[in-house]
Amino acid sequence: MLQPVTRRLLPRFTRGISQVLAEPNAWNQAPTKITTLSNGVRVATKESFSEVASVGLFVDAGTRGETSETAGAAYLIEQLALSGTAKRAKSALETEVESMGATLNVNVGREQAAYTMSCFGADVKQGVDILTDLVTNAPVGNLDANRDSIMRNLAEADQPTRDVIADRLHLCAYRDCSLGLSAIGPFEGIEGLTSSHLKSYVDANYTAENLVLVASGKVSHEQLVAQAQATLGGVRGGVAPVGGVAPYFCGAELIYRNDEMGPTAYVSVGYETVPWKSGDATTFMVMQHVIGSYKKNTGLVPGNISGNRAINGIANKMGIGCADEFEAFNCFYKDTGMFGFYAACDEVAVEHCIGELQFHINLLAFSVTDEEVERGKRELKAALLGGSGSSDAVCADVGRQILAYGREVSAAEMILRIDAIDAEEVKRVAWQYLNDSEIAVTALGPLHGMPTYVDLRRGTGMHRY
Repeated sequence: MLQPVTRRLLPRFTRGISQVLAEPNAWNQAPTKITTLSNGVRVATKESFSEVASVGLFVDAGTRGETSETAGAAYLIEQLALSGTAKRAKSALETEVESMGATLNVNVGREQAAYTMSCFGADVKQGVDILTDLVTNAPVGNLDANRDSIMRNLAEADQPTRDVIADRLHLCAYRDCSLGLSAIGPFEGIEGLTSSHLKSYVDANYTAENLVLVASGKVSHEQLVAQAQATLGGVRGGVAPVGGVAPYFCGAELIYRNDEMGPTAYVSVGYETVPWKSGDATTFMVMQHVIGSYKKNTGLVPGNISGNRAINGIANKMGIGCADEFEAFNCFYKDTGMFGFYAACDEVAVEHCIGELQFHINLLAFSVTDEEVERGKRELKAALLGGSGSSDAVCADVGRQILAYGREVSAAEMILRIDAIDAEEVKRVAWQYLNDSEIAVTALGPLHGMPTYVDLRRGTGMHRY
C-alpha cells in the first residue's frame, strides 16, 4: 500500500531536493541572475568569458495566442518583424546590424517567440536597443506594403514533411483549442487579416509579464537591468491570467491519403502527457530516449544489431526492416503535453511499422529494464549537455526555461533529476499516461495499409492471456 504512494510522491520530493543540492556555485557553474522589474518584465543574465555575447527578448506568446479569427497573425508578425519600425527603417536596421558584425533572428513558435542577436560584448547595449524597438514597436503597419510578397513566399514555401506531420498532429489532437492552430500554414482566412488584427494580437500578448530579456557572455547584470528599466519599464501589464482547464486532447485520426506521391508513407501518433512543470516531465524525457530514433543506413551501429529494442525491432521486422526512419518525440506546453513517434516507411509496411512502435511504447509500462533506462538516461544527458555551449545557445536555453519554468533549471539540477529515475518509475509513468489511452493519429502518403483507428486505439494496451 505504501509503495504506490511513495512512487507518486517521489517526483515532487526529487524536484525539491535537486533544487537545493544543485546550487550553481557548488558545481562550479555560472549562476543565472534574474531580476523582475516593477511592471513584471524579467531580466536575466548568465556571464561567461566569451568575447561574443548574445541577447534575446523572449515573449510568452505564439500561435496559441491566436483565435480562429486571427489565425496566421503570429506568422505575419514574424515575417514583418524585420521590415522596419517607426524608429528604424528596414535599410537602416540592416545597415546597423551589419555594421556591428551581428546576426539577428526572429522565430515564433506555438507558445513562445524569440528575438535574438549575437554580437560582441561591447555592443550588447545597442543590441538591446534594437530588440526592444522590434518588440515594443512591432511593425504591424507594414502589412499592406508587404502582403503580396508574404503571401507569395507562403504559397511557394516547401515545408519539410516532418514539420507538416507535426503541425497536422496538433490540429488533430487539439482541434478545439488554439494550440491546434497551424504554425507553418496554410492559414485559413489569412488573406483577410489587417493591421488592426495584428495590433490586437500584439496588445493582448506582448505585455510586460510575458517578456523576458536575457543576455549571455561578457555582460553586466546591473547595466542590463538599468537599460531594461529605461526601454521596457513603460511596457504595460496585461490582464492577470485566470486559471482554466487544460486543452481537450481529442482521440482521433486525420488522414491524408495520396497514392501518387511515391512509395513512402509518413505517420505520427501522439499520446496526451504532462506540462513543463510536471514532476513526471523528466521521466518522459528519459522515455523518449529509451525508444530513441533511427535512420536507415546511418550511424556507427547498424540498426539490426542495435542494443535498443525498438530500433532493433524496426530494423529486423519482416527480415528487411519496416521503416526508413523513426523518431520518438516530446512536446511540453504550459498545461498539457504530447509524447509519441514519427515514422517514414514503405507503403507496404505501414501496419508493421505502427504496430512495432506501439508495442515498444507498451513495453515501457510492463517490461522496461534497468539497462534500457540507464542507456536512455545517458543519451538524454548527452543530448542536453552535448551542445556547442555558445553564448547564443545559452541565451536561447535560459529564455526558454524562464518562460517555461519561471526560472532556469541548471545542468546540475537536471542531472540529479535524471539520475533519480529508475525502471520502476518509468513503468509507473508509462502505465499512468500511456497504457490504454486515447491517441491522436495523422498520416500522409500511400496509406492503403493503414490500420483502422479502432485497431490503433486497441494497440495502446497489452493483451496478455
